[in-house]
Parts: sequence; structure tokens; C-alpha cells
Amino acid sequence: MSSPLTLISDHPGKKSDITLYMKRDDLLHPVVQGNKWRKLEPLVASLQQGKYQGILTFGGPFSNHIHAVASAGRHFGFPTAAIIRGSSVDVQNPTLAHAQACGMQLIPISKKEYDAGNSSEEVKAILDQYAGHYHLPEGGATREAMLNCAKISAEILEQTPGIPAAQRFVAVPAGTGSTAAGVVGGLGDQGTVLVFPAANYGISEERIRSGVEMAFGKTCPPFQCQNGYTFGHFASFSPELIELTREFLSQTGILLDPVYTSKMIWGLFDLLEHGHFPEGAVITAVHTGGLQGWDGFKQRFGVNIYESLA
Repeated sequence: MSSPLTLISDHPGKKSDITLYMKRDDLLHPVVQGNKWRKLEPLVASLQQGKYQGILTFGGPFSNHIHAVASAGRHFGFPTAAIIRGSSVDVQNPTLAHAQACGMQLIPISKKEYDAGNSSEEVKAILDQYAGHYHLPEGGATREAMLNCAKISAEILEQTPGIPAAQRFVAVPAGTGSTAAGVVGGLGDQGTVLVFPAANYGISEERIRSGVEMAFGKTCPPFQCQNGYTFGHFASFSPELIELTREFLSQTGILLDPVYTSKMIWGLFDLLEHGHFPEGAVITAVHTGGLQGWDGFKQRFGVNIYESLA
């Protein structure tokens, strides 16, 4: 199905006749939220056809990807397992407790072995143990995932017809960059994609460009990588960012996640304030889900996103 658009009426660019929408992929699937469903949908179809025994994947202890794969396994009835970064992780944190409740087998290993990937003998042994499973990379970053994420752009083009390419912009957050690559490849020359990395490491323009060319078999169209809004590191805590998220929720009724979409909206509002977009531009910001991350933020930082709205 297609996720809906929500008009954001109050934003810093409204005086320049700029229209801002949010593409609500957080509403896309009742169990597997946001871009995670876009990435997993082709693989779920293969599992239902009996091509694999289950999924073995990788992720950190608070990973949206781990949460999504475990949820999909329980919902669609296939086994799941995950190699978790960090040999001493708290397997009872909200994300991993949910994964275990879904039946996922958790295999924590040291960060050193995890970062070594397939060159690690420990990782190789685990992969051999799950030889019948599909070995899904961290974040679900596969060619099929990127191609399926191109549907985001196709839907945006259908939902906002008749906009000149020079005035059409799509904003998307990035972790591994596979969703961004799909959006860039899917939009092509019909607009400009702005990518907002969630961290200043693990993602780059070159990685996104390579993903587009590998998945779509064509030269990557131009896009903008906005690297100035990472707030230091991946799951960084910032009171200012939390307050923006609360204000956005109060004004729009839309809850952003603490790691990806909140940084994207912060950056997008900053660019709007500084006249980055032409007059009359139409911007669609993609809500990639990840709302389970608030449970981890509450445990780690004591943040209750609703407390100032009570």
C-alpha cells in the first residue's frame, strides 16, 4: 500500500510560499514500521515461498532493524536470529527484550569481532551454523531493499503531480544509506533529494552513490548530503532536539523518532530559515519510523517524550 502525506502548515519557509509535506511511512505497516517494511517486504515474500529457513541478521543493542526483523518473524511465522554488537549488552533492554519475546535468538559478540564482519572466525562460525537462513546485512541494506525503497519516490510523484523538477525536493534521513539510495534512484531527475545522515560516520555520499549505481544500473543523479545536523554522534542526546520533537508533536500530532527523523526536521527547518530553497518549492520529508527508539531513550536518558505535553 501507499503511505499518506500530511501537510505541515507551520514551518520556517511558509513566507516564501514553500509547501512542506511529511510522507508517513511510520503508518505503512501495523507491525513492521517505516522504511524497515520497505526493506523487508521482498525478503518476506521469499521466506513465504520457502526459499530460506529464516533470517540471520546483525545490529546494535537498540537497533530499529533488529526490532523490525524480530517483529516480522513473529508476524509472518519464520525463525529469526541476530548477531548483536557488544558481548556484554543488556539483553533485557526494551529493544532486545522485545526481540526475544518475538522468538529471535540473540548472539552477542565483542565489538571487535562484530566490526571485523565476515573476516572474523567467530562470525564465520555463526554464519555456518545458520547456513539455511538468509544472511541479512546490518540495516537490511540489500539491492532488493534499495529497489523497493524507490517506491517511496514513485508514490510521492503520484501524490504531488505537476511540480517542476527545479521546485521538487525530498528529504530523507540515513543510517546505512540504503533507503536514501532507493529514494535517489527512484526520483531520478524529477527533483532533488536531501539526505540527512544520523551520524558523521558509516555513511557518505560515495556510499549512497555506489548503492544507486549498483541497484539501478545507472549513473547516480545529483543529490545533497546535509552533514551538519548529526548532533555529534549516532544516538546522541540533545535537550534542544528533544524540545523540537515535543513542539513538532504538539503542533502536528506527528511523533518523530529520536535518532533519524528528529535530526532531519531540525536540519530541514534550519535550511528553510536560511533560504536554502527557491520560492514556491514543494518539499516532502520522509518519516522512516523508528519510534521504538523512544523506549531506549527513556531507559538510557530518562526521557519521556510526552512529559511536557501532559
